[in-house]
Amino acid sequence: MAHHKAPFFVCAIAIVAALLLSAASPGSAQFCGADLGDLLADCMKYVRIPGPKVNPSAACCAEIKKLDLPCLCDNLPPGIEKRISLEKAVFVARKCGKTVRKGTKCGDFTVPLM
Repeated sequence: MAHHKAPFFVCAIAIVAALLLSAASPGSAQFCGADLGDLLADCMKYVRIPGPKVNPSAACCAEIKKLDLPCLCDNLPPGIEKRISLEKAVFVARKCGKTVRKGTKCGDFTVPLM
């Protein structure tokens, strides 16, 4: 079960991206403890493909801290890494103070050992 304590922010952003890209209207919808509208508004720009890694804003980190991370990781849609950069999501999670252990698997993504 230790693998459920790591890169769950990766999953959160992936699910939010999937909902955004599938034309879902998050509004004030709650999912795994987060308000999807706020999470999208505050964090999507940090995990989009393409673009450089950019430190997240305080508002983005505030949203990340609200997440039920195991819930999000357990619901990660397959193939989401084709739509957002999970590498950037790990970077953002770490910048926001989340523990993201190397080798942790979330959906089809495994946090690199390097």
